[in-house]
Amino acid sequence: MMFSYKKFAIVVLGCPKNEVDAEVLTGELIKNKFLITDNVEDADVVIIFTCAFIKEAAQESINTILEYAQNKNVIVSGCLTNRFDRKTLKKLLPEVTEFFDTYNYLQIIPYLKSYIFEEKYKNFIYSSNNKRTLFNKNFAYVKISEGCNNRCSFCTIPAIKGNLFSRTINDIENEIKKLVDNGIYEIILISQNSGDYGKDLKDGSNLIKLVEKLLNINDLKWLRLLYLYPDNVTNELLNLSYHEKFCNYIDIPIQHIDNEILKSMNRKISEKKLREKIYNIKTNFPHIFLRTSLIVGFPGETENQFLKLLNFIKEYEFYNLGCFVYSREENTKAYSMEKHLKENIKRNRYKKIMEKQKKIVKKINTALLGKELKVNVSGFSEETELLLQGRTEFQSPDIDGITLINKGNINSPGFYKVKVTDFADYDLIGEIVDRV
Repeated sequence: MMFSYKKFAIVVLGCPKNEVDAEVLTGELIKNKFLITDNVEDADVVIIFTCAFIKEAAQESINTILEYAQNKNVIVSGCLTNRFDRKTLKKLLPEVTEFFDTYNYLQIIPYLKSYIFEEKYKNFIYSSNNKRTLFNKNFAYVKISEGCNNRCSFCTIPAIKGNLFSRTINDIENEIKKLVDNGIYEIILISQNSGDYGKDLKDGSNLIKLVEKLLNINDLKWLRLLYLYPDNVTNELLNLSYHEKFCNYIDIPIQHIDNEILKSMNRKISEKKLREKIYNIKTNFPHIFLRTSLIVGFPGETENQFLKLLNFIKEYEFYNLGCFVYSREENTKAYSMEKHLKENIKRNRYKKIMEKQKKIVKKINTALLGKELKVNVSGFSEETELLLQGRTEFQSPDIDGITLINKGNINSPGFYKVKVTDFADYDLIGEIVDRV
């Protein structure tokens, strides 16, 4: 069966890393004269980029595959294909036409054309030479590395993605220059652990050198960093936040604050060091908005250890915070640990964290009333054309709040000065003052 020069549809689940891979595959398929369609019913083949970080994500991926496979040819890539071996997947999901793992998804191109392997599509991570079709129009994610050398006891990423593999600074720079030349002014650097960037290279590359290089790109307006382990957040890196292009936003997943839990998680940092890191940022770099991620209900977490975590976020007041209920995943060290907690206890702790966070955000947003902020305005709101929508430098796409604009007009998407007049939970509300 041949699919050459036929229509395809893309379905993306999970994190921005899948979105980047899907954009690269889409660009390469279009270059090879395939046609993309937003209408799945009109597609000859549906390509699904799956997530399998936790059980719930894997189940969503399977449900999505089964939904589309009822009457379509379905090709599957993404983390599900790395977490389980192909033999198991083919037995579990015989409805799927073929599986491609996260490091050979570009082989989908010759497969659809002639079912052969082509050396030029053999890849470990995409490069600036790959054609890319963006799904967003005013920002772009850029992967600086894949894999992770950390072995957190709860995490499936090393089993899925393998060890750290960094792209070269020149290749990343070339990709971002192409994106900026095509009208993308906000770049978001992503990886499993951005702070470890370059440690596997032999040329002295590191995150500081990369960021310094990228901040010199003409016409780049914003550079945003995601996924920085606490031990990588140094004053040298924080000093770069004074550059006008560097978003005053640092994402530091701490996961927990109790020493025993941190040790069980294999996080390789202590409560004392974490407090010193956060205190340093709050005291010496007060212009930076902090984001963090937490896990509640880890095996053996006592009520007192949870309360210590809750009191910690009360004390340090992170503006953006993601909280996850611990998920027991096979092939992780934590899976076989003792004292796994009941689901209702974990859910109750999650609820308490998020209730407290909502109060913290209300306090911070109240202090923002009347202030004029630089906002990347994308256009009409996704909910209604009566409002415009954008993001401040401390609002990252998909994971944070947004800025809704109920007064003023724009000539075109871009950066505008917006006065904050109100807020609704995690979202700011404001009016256009001027174009930046």
